[in-house]
Amino acid sequence: MHTSYRRSAHRARSYRGEQTFGGCLVYAGETLLDKHLFVHRVSPGVFDWGPDADDDRACQLAIALLAPTFGLEVAVDEYHLFATNFVKRGLTGDSWTVRSQALKQSDLRTKFAHREYPENTALNPEEIDIATIDFDEIDYATEIALVRRYQDVLWMKGNQRANLRRLQEIHTGTLDPAEEPVTQQWVSMNLGLTAGAAKRALVSEFETMGELASWVLYATSLTDRPHIDGSTAKQLRARRATFIRWFGGEEYIPQYDDDQQTLTATDSGGTEQSVDGF
Repeated sequence: MHTSYRRSAHRARSYRGEQTFGGCLVYAGETLLDKHLFVHRVSPGVFDWGPDADDDRACQLAIALLAPTFGLEVAVDEYHLFATNFVKRGLTGDSWTVRSQALKQSDLRTKFAHREYPENTALNPEEIDIATIDFDEIDYATEIALVRRYQDVLWMKGNQRANLRRLQEIHTGTLDPAEEPVTQQWVSMNLGLTAGAAKRALVSEFETMGELASWVLYATSLTDRPHIDGSTAKQLRARRATFIRWFGGEEYIPQYDDDQQTLTATDSGGTEQSVDGF
C-alpha cells in the first residue's frame, strides 16, 4: 500500500542553509526546500537551526530533511530527536552545507538520556477516530496514525488515503461492502486460487460480496459447491483476513444463513471437529 507522497520527487544530493534578513532559508539542491507542512505542521514559519534555534522551527526543518531521506514514518516518529541531535547541534553558523548521505547516521535519530527533546506532537493512534476525520484537511502524520489504529481491518492494496476514506464510509454507514458485486477481477486478484473453474464458479454462484464472504467464513463446509475441492476450500479459508480487511471489520460481514457454525463445530463433549481439512 502506498501514499501519494513520493520521496524521489523531493530528494536532493545536498542541502544548504543561509541566514538572511528575511529569515533562515534552506535549499534542496538549487531550489528552496519545501517546509513539508503536509507531512506534519509544527511551525508554519521559517526554518531555524543551531543551538539557540526555536524548537518548533528546528523540528519543521528536521521533518523536511527526514521525509525525503527516510520516508514519512521516520520523519513523523523521529523528527523531534533529529531536531535536537542534528539540526540544533550539527548545523551551526549563518550558512552550512550538508550532503544527504550525512543525514543517515543512526545516532542522529537516537534518544540520549542526558538531552532534553521537544515533544513529538504527532497524534497517537489511540487518540484518533476514523469516523470524525476530515480527509480534505489531514496531514500525513494523521494518516499514519489512522493506519496504525486500523491496521487489522484496513484494506492494504492500492492507495492508502483512498483505502482510509473507504473504511470511513463503511464505519459511518455510507458504504455497505456486503452489497458490492462479486467480480472476476476481485476473485482472481485476492483469493489466491489456481483453478480457473473454481474462480468462475464463485463469480457465477455469488452475486454480492456479502454472500461470498459469509459463505467462506461461516459455512461449515465449502466442498459441497461445484468445483470447490478440499484444496480450494483450504485456500479460501486462508483468505479470512482478506475478507475482514475488505469489509473493514468482521462485524460488517453478514452471517451465513444455514444455521451452522463457522470453521469448527463443537460437539457435546467440547472437542472441536475439523471441517474442510481444518
